[in-house]
Amino acid sequence: MNASAIVLTAVLLVTMVEGNQGRRAQEGARQRAPESFACDRNNLTVYTGVVRTYRRQTGSTTVSIRTDYDTTEQVSLTHAGTDDPSRFFRWQGEPFTPADWNRLESRKGVLREGTRASAWVCADGRVMVDWGVQ
Repeated sequence: MNASAIVLTAVLLVTMVEGNQGRRAQEGARQRAPESFACDRNNLTVYTGVVRTYRRQTGSTTVSIRTDYDTTEQVSLTHAGTDDPSRFFRWQGEPFTPADWNRLESRKGVLREGTRASAWVCADGRVMVDWGVQ
């Protein structure tokens, strides 16, 4: 192997190792809760992944998420007297709007296939669901 080939090989190896370390750091990075969800980070849990079940009815909404860490977690939101949990929702970190229902549901109460979400759960029982996350 000539000197140029050795240098090129070394550069490629360093680039690959640095790329893998950066990816691992990114995967292990702590997610940040939406600013509107005030909860001490020591009392906060987040479940991010693909939503498997979604049930919205008068008084409550239940969401089951198959997380990116291969666990299944369920959260429930209480919204007495209404079937509208949108005050507990965000769309990609932004306040949930009436137009976001069309992004979330194919028809009322039916979640679009493959929808991802992050469910933020505070130790005091409060929950916020951020839809459409990557």
